Amino acid sequence: MADQAAGRPDQVTGLFDAKAASWAAKYAPGGRLAGRLAQFADPLARHVPDGGRLLDLGCGTGDLARAAEEAGLRLTACDISAEMLGRAAAADPDGAVEWVQLQPRWSRLPFESATFDAIVAASVLEYVDRPLAVLGECARVLRPAGIVLCTVPDPASPVRWLEWLAGVVARAPSVRAGARRWPRLDRYATYLEISRQRRSAAWWCAVAARAGLLTVPSRAGPARHPPLRLFTFQRPSAAGAKP
Repeated sequence: MADQAAGRPDQVTGLFDAKAASWAAKYAPGGRLAGRLAQFADPLARHVPDGGRLLDLGCGTGDLARAAEEAGLRLTACDISAEMLGRAAAADPDGAVEWVQLQPRWSRLPFESATFDAIVAASVLEYVDRPLAVLGECARVLRPAGIVLCTVPDPASPVRWLEWLAGVVARAPSVRAGARRWPRLDRYATYLEISRQRRSAAWWCAVAARAGLLTVPSRAGPARHPPLRLFTFQRPSAAGAKP
């Protein structure tokens, strides 16, 4: 996960440390997150040159990073969860990926400007307190014409409507206290509390523009509302350039 997480970085770190042991199974065939590998593969193939440098921001157990490395990209991956990062490194005994630990309250990425051809932030921005600052850092470390691929919750999805309702219930003190007796339910209640950035597409595009990034038009088909929306933002190749 990424920076200054919704003013509660310790909660975010604790949540994902607790999820680390079972996280990689979600990327296995048939797993709940298996589709993410294919979701990012196409835009990376279209926008990133062979051997290009990719930063996986909020890499979790590194499944996406390893897949991209196997596809021929040079990978750096970072996370604030030490448990996630430790498991990611253990699954990469040859050190093909550079694994970087971020501090929970980081404000500046530990990389030189214009370092990467692309950045992936899969379900990261929903947890951060200052999306503009995070996207600004992404713009800084991107090379000209580099891209940011990010997924964020789609508030128009029926899944998010149900989560909103569940969040209202979970905030009741008696319910929250009861949830603490069951670790899985407690983690879900914590997720509902800290996954705060449920914004419209126009809002995300406006924030990206303020960070110096252009929105690349989607190749998606007819309008629908899956739980996650994929954005491609691009650092201009020159002043006034369009993607």
